[in-house]
Amino acid sequence: MVGERTGRHSYKGMVGMTAFQKPVTFHGMHGVLFRLLYCLVLLPSAAHAITRSAGDDVTNQQKITALITELGDSDYATRESATQQLRTIADHAIDQLLDAANQSNDLEIALRSQWILETVSLVGPDDPPEVTELLKNFSNSSLSQQISTLSRLVRLENNVGIKPLARLIRTNRSASISYLAALVLLQEWRPNDPYWPILVADIPAELNTSQRPSALLIQHLISFSRLADNPENKSNQKKDAFTNLEEAIKKFLELLPFNKQAFGINTTRREVGDLAREIVVRCHARAAVQAEFPDRGIDIAKKLFGFIAERGEKNPLATADVLFWASHSGLADICNAVPESLQKTFEDQSLTLYAVASCEQANGNDILATEMAGRAFALSSDKTDQQMLAAIRLDHWGLIDWADREYQRVVASPKLSAQQIIPLSIQWAELLNDFDRCEEASAVLEKMLNGSHGTVQNIRIMDSLGYSKEALTARQKYFVSRGAQGDGNRDRERKDLDEALKEYPEEIDTLIAYYHFPEISAVDRSRVVTLIKKALRKLQQRIDQEPDAANPYNEYAWLVANTEGDLARATRYSKRSLELDFDSASFLDTLAHCYAADENSAEAIRCQVVALRKDPGSNTIKKNLQKFLTMRE
Repeated sequence: MVGERTGRHSYKGMVGMTAFQKPVTFHGMHGVLFRLLYCLVLLPSAAHAITRSAGDDVTNQQKITALITELGDSDYATRESATQQLRTIADHAIDQLLDAANQSNDLEIALRSQWILETVSLVGPDDPPEVTELLKNFSNSSLSQQISTLSRLVRLENNVGIKPLARLIRTNRSASISYLAALVLLQEWRPNDPYWPILVADIPAELNTSQRPSALLIQHLISFSRLADNPENKSNQKKDAFTNLEEAIKKFLELLPFNKQAFGINTTRREVGDLAREIVVRCHARAAVQAEFPDRGIDIAKKLFGFIAERGEKNPLATADVLFWASHSGLADICNAVPESLQKTFEDQSLTLYAVASCEQANGNDILATEMAGRAFALSSDKTDQQMLAAIRLDHWGLIDWADREYQRVVASPKLSAQQIIPLSIQWAELLNDFDRCEEASAVLEKMLNGSHGTVQNIRIMDSLGYSKEALTARQKYFVSRGAQGDGNRDRERKDLDEALKEYPEEIDTLIAYYHFPEISAVDRSRVVTLIKKALRKLQQRIDQEPDAANPYNEYAWLVANTEGDLARATRYSKRSLELDFDSASFLDTLAHCYAADENSAEAIRCQVVALRKDPGSNTIKKNLQKFLTMRE
């Protein structure tokens, strides 16, 4: 399946525990740790007090409770025997052991419960090697590394990282890790997400009967989503499920375990607790809307403004981000609930005013939205920094007309250098192409290629920025060819493709378009296949020379996925690009096409859903997702 390509840029976008220090003595006895470890090595093959076979669950739970009580027995042998048996059946006794470790007033019971929990492996017997590799040294990793690991688990192919995530929620000794694993899953949910049911299919069984706040939250979210996503279910069923979800959310937030823990560096440093609350609030508000409680959704979402005030942020981007997000989440009425202290930014920050306009537009108030966008444009008439920020963020949210107007103004600004104008022009052209305004995209690149900054021609500055004049000229001609295709002029399209390849034979989208050109002759097909093979060889050389550069891997994968070649290698390279540039929307789009070429619609949909979440304004990614959903039908 040939894909349309997005040249747009994605925006990227949690915690830890300290090792438990085991004392050398307790109950006045020296050397107990040595003897305990010795006993754990010589565990019996089966526990005497409980079996793994199906039986009376109540009786088994009573036996576990009795064994935990024996951990604090005055008799040493009884304590050791109970420890051995609980170690053998730890998977069945997780919930009780966690309660004992965290709440028991008997120090002996608490310590032994903690030791048993620490021997429970993070890796399950059926986990594949990639899970084992990710979780290696996990407990001793830094907070940022743990967040990265959890985030990567959720992206593993065929959802093989989901059970381990659920296992961490239920079994990990650290409440922080349990919460973080839940938050990673929480971020994956959206109302009516086509992939969510597949993603979470195995989670309920893995969480079992866990009463941890993080486990209950995920269980209730899954239950709510299952009911709310089905239009045949009655409204009161959705509302009852939402009520249960709200109770789980309340408990989750009341027991947040993060105490001033933070991650990131410098200006991007965030407290984990703040980020956790923000993730939960966004999920909660979306769920309220889906449960047909729109006013409740607005009340919940307003908390996001409170978080901005708590952090003392004066950056308008924070307020604008909430408003843009709300306009895409069925919560556009939040524009009428902005706190007075933040409304001041409407008068002096164009981006915030644009965000309010996007809410009005989402509500169908087009005349008011247009008027507000006009005021936002006028507000930054002499503020180039605001113009650039507005262009980029409007681009990100897919507000094409407003972004186009801002790009036009900013690239014409005498205050900007050519080093700034050239990348902005390229991004502007790609936005126009993304919305099939191909002739306008071509004109933007043509003007940039032929323009100058002062007495210095742009093409001279392009070289210093790492841009190829030939590649950009070919890209411009490719845009012209797309315009001809849209007009139904196949002869002109063919001529434009020929000119693009003559300018730069490795222009990938041109090669793809030529490869799929209708009724192409055998001679021309052979010629384009030869050019594709040459382009792939050059990309392989770049990969060999720059093994840590993400883009060559992505380019290789994109070309093969949409033409021909070693698809297994292309998929491997696409995955490698995402290891280097995690969750890049355009790279996820490429991996989705690799899966689609292999007729794996489920994985294609999985990747494309995430790509759209990362780049919500991309018209191309939206269209590609619809194609992959059609494959599944």
